[in-house]
Amino acid sequence: MTAQNAGETVLLHQDHHIVATSAFDYIVSTLMAKHIEEELDRWPRPRWITFVDVCGSRVKVRASLIQGLQQSSLETRELSRKWREQRRKEAPPEFD
Repeated sequence: MTAQNAGETVLLHQDHHIVATSAFDYIVSTLMAKHIEEELDRWPRPRWITFVDVCGSRVKVRASLIQGLQQSSLETRELSRKWREQRRKEAPPEFD
């Protein structure tokens, strides 16, 4: 999510998490991701998990549909770009 600040684009929630479901991916704050993870770790697991995404939308999804919770920080995205670039240089195109 971005906001305009005196002609420049400012990234909000530079560090966020992605909640992957079978139908859609949701972007949430680190605090909200912690809440979702705690809900998924509860026993018995709740049938539904409610959270708010970074746009302020309230989401209620069946816990069984959540496929993953992925961290996305400035550092991890930069390392991922570097890794992919190194991989491209190391392997011939017909290998992939």
